[in-house]
Amino acid sequence: MPTSVVLPLARLLSRVWLLPLLCAASSVFSQQLPPQVIEQALRESQSADQRAKHDNLQAAAKYWYSSRNPKHLEDMDDALKSVLPVATRLSSFIKDFQTWETAQKYKAYHDAGAILLAKAYTCLYFGDVKRAAPAIELIENKFPYAMILADDRTVTWVRDSLRYHEHCCMLYAAMSLEVVGKIHFPHERDEFDGPRQRKAIEHMAVLRLREGNIERLEHFFNAINRSELQTSGGDWALDIIMDAMRPLDQDLQTESAWREIHDAILIWQKQKPTSIFARLAEARYLFNYALFKSRNNGSFAKIRQVSDHGLELMKEIPKTSPAWYDTMIRLQAITGRPAEEIAPVFQEGLRKYPDYAPLAIVLGQSFVKGGETGRQICAAILEELQTTSQGGLTAQMLRKIYFDGDLPGIQPRLNLDTVERAIRAAVVQWPDSYELRSDLGLLAVTIGRRELAGEIMHGMQNKWCRSAWRGREDIAVMLTASPIPPRADPTGKTTL
Repeated sequence: MPTSVVLPLARLLSRVWLLPLLCAASSVFSQQLPPQVIEQALRESQSADQRAKHDNLQAAAKYWYSSRNPKHLEDMDDALKSVLPVATRLSSFIKDFQTWETAQKYKAYHDAGAILLAKAYTCLYFGDVKRAAPAIELIENKFPYAMILADDRTVTWVRDSLRYHEHCCMLYAAMSLEVVGKIHFPHERDEFDGPRQRKAIEHMAVLRLREGNIERLEHFFNAINRSELQTSGGDWALDIIMDAMRPLDQDLQTESAWREIHDAILIWQKQKPTSIFARLAEARYLFNYALFKSRNNGSFAKIRQVSDHGLELMKEIPKTSPAWYDTMIRLQAITGRPAEEIAPVFQEGLRKYPDYAPLAIVLGQSFVKGGETGRQICAAILEELQTTSQGGLTAQMLRKIYFDGDLPGIQPRLNLDTVERAIRAAVVQWPDSYELRSDLGLLAVTIGRRELAGEIMHGMQNKWCRSAWRGREDIAVMLTASPIPPRADPTGKTTL
């Protein structure tokens, strides 16, 4: 083990005797201490053999990352001094992400990236953007393909995690300063930017809800509603936070987790009895819960009871947000309301909020799953939107239908020239999204328009979505093989 790693560990262990006292204090003053201080105290009060061993820099980086404790920054800097010289020499040879096995031959490169991520996250978590900047710059310029390497041969891409923390930091700062209505998302820097913008928006809403921080929650919802904030790929932040009214961890959803969210919404309503979004949040929660039950073999009676309750709530909520129409259509669809009942809600919503893409997307989802008649209606809506200069909206509908696996149901009814025009319109409307271009390029390949895919994915070398293109990576490589052209602002950051 390098001396530079052993010494920081010795300093860490020398302070262990203080941790039980801090834990005891945290139980007495839990209302005063910030949650992260309590969490750190509980973790670090464990004995040395219970914590992750610092037997290598990957283990140390994972410990520092999970601790996100500023007192470890000095240890991170010491470790970086020992590994950066070798890691920097390796950086010129690594041009893409590697397998776990290959990465073992270039450990210094990946160790440096993992430590830099831990340092950047620690600083960003406490809002110290200036101190995080050098670590972020090194990841961007020297270690863009660094990975965290787990013992079970899984990997985590450093840039993927970094993007999430950058956007969370920006959103949290905007909430704290009550300037959410002034923020925007500039162009995506890589293939991770778009998905992490959405995840950060979602998590900021749910975490504030679970904390009971009602003032910030109200500001977040109302400011996003007024500003019409969108991600760089055209996803509406309002739709994201409404859809986030459910447990965060999609893999560990339990009845108690669902009750926790519902109880938090009821507290929100109690503290803000006139809040429109507190009531809309409950209606959207009921839709999400009904959907959860339907996907997990819930009884039809229970699903109908929950969704009908949501429809009853909607009658008392003013129609002052596009989220009202979006939520109403969802509840109507899950309760099996006929198309002639859903269509007037959509038409009224589209008339009031013509640019609100989620309305068209959810309508398409409801019709495309509604049998032969529904699929015919969905195809007709797509054609109508395209002919009324709503090509971008048409493409967003098709994008969602494709990734839901429903494209084969309506593809025979589609005019492929209409689809191509819609794809081109979307790329013009949202030119700064790698994710959108990657998704629509895949859609173009699927419908047999490979030349179109090559046009819209030009210059996206190593910036296409690997999970979406799984099994067709060779096609993506071929379509994006041309060099990346210069951009107007190649160093653009997510900013206030």
